[in-house]
Parts: sequence; C-alpha cells; structure tokens
Amino acid sequence: MKRSLFITMNCLVGFALFAQDISDNGKNLHDICPAETCTYITFTSTIYFPFEEDKQWEIRNMEIATKKSGHFMATGDLYVHGLDTGAALSLELVFISEDDKELYRQIIPEFEFYNEPTGAEPFFMIGQMDEELASVVSYVDVDINGSRRMPYYEIASDCYHACKEHQLNEALKTFRKAK
Repeated sequence: MKRSLFITMNCLVGFALFAQDISDNGKNLHDICPAETCTYITFTSTIYFPFEEDKQWEIRNMEIATKKSGHFMATGDLYVHGLDTGAALSLELVFISEDDKELYRQIIPEFEFYNEPTGAEPFFMIGQMDEELASVVSYVDVDINGSRRMPYYEIASDCYHACKEHQLNEALKTFRKAK
C-alpha cells in the first residue's frame, strides 16, 4: 500500500513538473522605441534548436528594434532544456530589406548560458550599422553558427538571473540614450 502510494505521488509530481510553464521576461523593446524613431520587429514564433521535437534550447519573445541612426538592440528569453544543463551558443543577426537583400550581419560571439529549470533568462545584443542600411531594414533572421550543451558547472560565467536582469536593464538604458 505504501509503495503504490509512493509511486502514485511520484508520478503526479512528475506530471506537475512536466506541465509547468516556463516563466520568461517578456517583451522589452516595444515601449522603448516608438515607431517614429525605430523599426520594431518581433518574432511571432519560438526559435527552437535543433528542432521543436528534440529541442536543446529555445528563444521566446525575440524582438529587434533598429533606430534610424543605425543603433539596434535584440532581446529574447532563452531557455536551455535539461536538468543542470547549460549551453554555449553562437548566433548571427541578419538584417534584410523588403526586396530580400541582405543588408547587414551582426555576429554574436559564443556566449554561455544557464537558467533555472522553470525560468527562461533574458539575453540581449546591442550593435550599430550604417544609417542608410538601417532605414531600409524590413525584417531580421537569426542564423545559428554553433551550439553545444554542457553541464552547468562547466560554464565560466557566474552571471545568473539577478545579474542577467541587471545587465539587460543597463543595456536598455544604453539603447534608449543612443541617438
């Protein structure tokens, strides 16, 4: 009797943990960069690596704001799947015109990432391109140059949730001040 109760409780707890939503940071750029000064692009679906069925990590709420001056900022909520698992990622933002011409590429060098099991963590990128290019950006694509999973204790960074939130807020201030 005790054994069956124990097994039943473990199954229920497992299902509850499996069904939990991943909490994330949400949209960050929409109110910072109004349409008269920025091109605001938001991704309507989640980015999965390598595929949704066998995902190692995912990016939710990906968005990019590009100022007429060429300054841009990208943010998103990154979640690494797997217990006590981190990832090292290398990405590129590809800015594209309305006629599908590639305008500019911004390499995001490899960065290491770890998050708590039920919470996505914010990540961001700030850069600048020529004003002429910024004025014709229509959409942005993300190229994944590299990804490798690792145990969280192999990550060299010691910046976790509060630190990442602070870095994001500082980057938002910097982007807001950029002319």
